[in-house]
Amino acid sequence: MPQFNCPPCHGSDPTCLAAAQSMSRLLLVQLRYSNFVVTTAYFYPTPTESCPDSLALPLTPYTKAQDMSSRPFERPLLPVPSAVASPVGNTIRPRIKKASLACTECRKRKSKAMLSCVGLPPPCERCRRQKIECILDEESDRRRRGVLERRLDVLEQDRTLLVRLVDIIRDGSQEEASRVLNYIRSDASLDDIRRFLAQSPSPSEAEHVPRQRFSPLYHVPAWPWTSVTDDSNYISHLISIYFSWNSPVLKWIERDLFIRDMQSGNIDSPFCSPFLVNAILAVACCYCDVPETNSASDVVPPGRLDFFDEAKRLLGQEEGKFSLTSFQGRSASTWIMGKHMLSWQYLVEIADCARQLQARRNAIAVSADEKAQELLLALDTAITGSFSALSSIFPSLHKASIMPKPTLYDLRPRHHTPKDVWWPYGVEDGSPAMPVPIPAHSNCVSTELLKLQLVLWEISNNPFQSIGQLCCTKEEMAEIFHQRLKQWVTELPECLTHASLLDSASTPAVLDMHLSYHSAVINVFEDIKTANDPYSPLNEVQAIRLSSARIICSLLEIFGSRWSVHYMPFIYIRYANIALSILLVDLDNAENRGHFINSYTSLHALSIRLPIAKEVLQLIVEQARQKQTELPKEVLCLS
Repeated sequence: MPQFNCPPCHGSDPTCLAAAQSMSRLLLVQLRYSNFVVTTAYFYPTPTESCPDSLALPLTPYTKAQDMSSRPFERPLLPVPSAVASPVGNTIRPRIKKASLACTECRKRKSKAMLSCVGLPPPCERCRRQKIECILDEESDRRRRGVLERRLDVLEQDRTLLVRLVDIIRDGSQEEASRVLNYIRSDASLDDIRRFLAQSPSPSEAEHVPRQRFSPLYHVPAWPWTSVTDDSNYISHLISIYFSWNSPVLKWIERDLFIRDMQSGNIDSPFCSPFLVNAILAVACCYCDVPETNSASDVVPPGRLDFFDEAKRLLGQEEGKFSLTSFQGRSASTWIMGKHMLSWQYLVEIADCARQLQARRNAIAVSADEKAQELLLALDTAITGSFSALSSIFPSLHKASIMPKPTLYDLRPRHHTPKDVWWPYGVEDGSPAMPVPIPAHSNCVSTELLKLQLVLWEISNNPFQSIGQLCCTKEEMAEIFHQRLKQWVTELPECLTHASLLDSASTPAVLDMHLSYHSAVINVFEDIKTANDPYSPLNEVQAIRLSSARIICSLLEIFGSRWSVHYMPFIYIRYANIALSILLVDLDNAENRGHFINSYTSLHALSIRLPIAKEVLQLIVEQARQKQTELPKEVLCLS
């Protein structure tokens, strides 16, 4: 550092003061420059190591080894901090680990859980001191991952068991459901019930493979009748379903003639056509667990809407043409979509076709050859079948029947043949064998059903005549028709009486006759107002209607318990609608309430497959709202 020699200064001399200030500033600049050089040399490499020669500065920086005493004005550098900080002030105490689980005794006495209670073998300090048994239950700590996983597995097993039980009660046969309920009531554990159910396939699994369980009753080809699928086995399965469940009740197709012509593969045959086949297949899909609409594939079979769209396309090609098969196809299509069934215009079209068929039938009756007799038989079946179905509808619609009144030419002799049987095709009874056939009583059913429909035709037409022609009041007219209905039921042959319904040998066609009878009894007294006086004759009318409604529900329950609600014919939905509307006014009665719940539940099960069932349920709920009637909670949970 250079030394400056200056004369002594006096405090009051301005020249000395200025010189001192200049000297101080010079010393400060030198000190700052020295610190800069030292810092640069310490933290940066030498120019020869990291910089090219052209950029090297002609400076020789200070190094760390130089004597710091020669630089009295330099500020000493702080040492590099060590990895472990020295304790400053008070030492931080480590956090005590709390036990997440205590032994049973500590939890019971709510004492502090010691660390020895968790992760270490018992006993804990407190239990050892008191000489008691130390039990460590890890299941009591619900926060542990293992405990949660085990609880999740148990809940999943219980849910699977619940779904399986619901499957059996809903889709299984009455015998299977009773067998499971009896086993549950034997005080069996949940594990025992699981093992019991594992011995038999679930109804849903069996229902998805009906073609593997049963051989079709009728084997027919898919081509050339439908372009939706080429799977003849699937088509045979649907045809077998239709003639097992829907055709015996809504019979407007002569089965044997239809099957014969379909097996021939001739699209110009008189008793089978592509339009009729696709309409039948669309109806049959309502009895199967297949999607409503799906492209035809080997994985998922075509559904109801696929065949229905094909039937509509083929019907458009028959525009202006009229044939027996086109009439039968139209009749089948009325039951596929709910809005078609309730469409008055669609019913008028069918009635017009029936008139044309009846005129053609009278012209063919004079011929005696074999083909004419076959055509005559097919025409009689179509006319009387459509007449029977529509005669059950018109009284409830409060409209005159537009169907022509048929003559009694279709009455058949009452005799039974061993070949006249009905097969409950598709019903799972737990065995791979085919179901046992049941006597069909076809001739008796056809004859008695025609007699009943003639009475219903008069019921639906007479109220629209003038009062002068009737010469009686509404009450008298209702009583007259009620007596005629009672006379019909008393003249039934023994194989068709109400007592025969309790026998397992009865068929859906026999049940349909009695359902139609009790629906007619309700409709006869439709316009008769009841009285508040319990002893009034008008109150007896309400009792009659309620009794018939309960019987209708009982017959529907017989069908569901004997087979399954999924196989109920379409027209059964109208019977259920009539019964539910009547029972709605007296749900305080325990018997009425029970029948109402059962029938409503059956309709709800059908609504998944049949649109008309969903419409009826909505109608019942709307009626209850208008009447300010509180529906049972078992029904509300389904809405």
